[in-house]
Amino acid sequence: MLKESLVETLIAAKFCANFDKTKSDEFPNGNGCLGYPSAILLFSIVDSIGSYLRGDKFFLIDLDGKKTYIKDDGWEHFKVLNSSFFEQNLSEQILKYIYQKARSFLVHNAILGKDVILMPNNDKLPKENDTQVFFIQQADTGEKIWISIRELHKLCEDAVSKFKDKIDNIVPNSRQGKNFK
Repeated sequence: MLKESLVETLIAAKFCANFDKTKSDEFPNGNGCLGYPSAILLFSIVDSIGSYLRGDKFFLIDLDGKKTYIKDDGWEHFKVLNSSFFEQNLSEQILKYIYQKARSFLVHNAILGKDVILMPNNDKLPKENDTQVFFIQQADTGEKIWISIRELHKLCEDAVSKFKDKIDNIVPNSRQGKNFK
């Protein structure tokens, strides 16, 4: 079931990411894509994969120059972004910020936190070394972040593919998997 639900979520997020508001009567003055629902779906994938690795002391993740694991729920699930599934290198502070201001506010309050901006893709984002990333923090204040929906989708797509390759070993040994019996 999880293999199917992750793929369905990716497809729905891609539909939202590719939706063109300028071609829709519902958004007469709109531009961009359906970024909010796409972000909700993509962050749920991050959260889900992280949740299946929670408590696994052998699944180590680099965080701020140290090895750690996903110890608890909440923002800790987002440590998975720094794992081999997503291959990011984000600080604990940034992971907490993304979880709180982007994921949690969006999921629970249908808004983004102050200074969080969704973009359809990162061609409009400020570039740092011409790298393709889903997230860029404003350099001068450290407060504003841009999240690129299409790049986050690509990261999730790759992560789901990698996760599905290991799912039959990970899920049965996870906290949730032990309760599925």
